[in-house]
Amino acid sequence: MCDQPIQIAVLGDKAVGKTAIVRQWLYNDFSTLYSETNLATYHFTSLFNGQRLFHIRIIDTPRFDDTNNTDPQQEWVRMYCFRRAHLFLLVFDINREETFNYIKHIYREIVRVRLGYNNNNHQQYQQYHHHHHHHHAHAHSHSHHQLEILADLTNDDDEQITIRSTTYVPVIVVANKVDLISTDLRFSNITLTNSRDIQQYVKKNFKANTIQCSAKYHWHLVLLFKEVCRMLETVEDTVAKQAAQQARRRLHQQQHHDKHCRVM
Repeated sequence: MCDQPIQIAVLGDKAVGKTAIVRQWLYNDFSTLYSETNLATYHFTSLFNGQRLFHIRIIDTPRFDDTNNTDPQQEWVRMYCFRRAHLFLLVFDINREETFNYIKHIYREIVRVRLGYNNNNHQQYQQYHHHHHHHHAHAHSHSHHQLEILADLTNDDDEQITIRSTTYVPVIVVANKVDLISTDLRFSNITLTNSRDIQQYVKKNFKANTIQCSAKYHWHLVLLFKEVCRMLETVEDTVAKQAAQQARRRLHQQQHHDKHCRVM
């Protein structure tokens, strides 16, 4: 068990049910009154899959608007989630195509930010070691590998989002409001066949699974968080490795500092 909580960011367009999913799952609570999320909220909980206990922090986010980044708090949350979240739940309303287009856009932005952030950190680490005459061929090849991915992503073509990128972006796509497919005549053109096309798209371009659910009726939320548990096993190992690497880096820097800062 990793002491550091695993951070799960819940992202999506307005009124897709992000908060409803979180509240229904954690508190068995659902409100029919819509209240727009304007500030990120944080929920701490634990998941036990029968073998391992996971401490997690769920970040329920507002819609991130690229055209209006004047709110410094929202921009901080956006960049924090894109860089630091260990798992993303990308939520859309299965009855509104534009909300699916939004998570496609968000996914591309996460990949760009995540790979650019990792590459910048790695370049700084390489410069530090180059200054002290330490060279790591494997690390260099990894940095070059990330640059190739970033080059691929300069185009917005879905084909360019390859399997390599998902190494850095663990995702579950959540198709909410399935209950409206059969009950609302406005959505009579939506069928489960259409939703299978969405699943195939997500599998091909995000290398991720799609979970259909209804927050209103608590339908498939257990299935959703079984999928979360499945992915957390891999994510937790990554978190532990990152923490160990950071600890080793701090120790190395401290040892170097001590060599040059002796009290005479």
